[in-house]
Amino acid sequence: MYQLIYVSDFAKTLDEQDMQDILFRARQCNEDMGISGKLVAVAGHFFQIIEGDEEHVSVVFEKIKRDRRHQNIRIVASRNTNCREFGDWRMGFSQLLDAQQKGDVATILTNFAQRETFESEHHQGIHMLLKQVC
Repeated sequence: MYQLIYVSDFAKTLDEQDMQDILFRARQCNEDMGISGKLVAVAGHFFQIIEGDEEHVSVVFEKIKRDRRHQNIRIVASRNTNCREFGDWRMGFSQLLDAQQKGDVATILTNFAQRETFESEHHQGIHMLLKQVC
């Protein structure tokens, strides 16, 4: 099992229909490829964990990199793991509207989203935060 975490900036302001379109297409593609994961939108940024066969994760990530709704895509971490963490989720989704509404998690993720590079000590922290977001 392979897992990739990335962060990207919204290329433009995304409305509810844009979000629904992203989720619909992601879930459809992910089901076909045996991919699971979670997408978190916060303060004009996406964080996403994608997991599955490494080749399939790479194919999905290449599609994301070509998607014009994303810009400044940065890999936070990638690793091999023994099992799926998101099991049956073809694409879980959380939208953190602002730091006041969602508290410290949104503030921390927003601060991480401003970074261009990530140190190894950031990997586990970001991973744990993304898993905690409902």
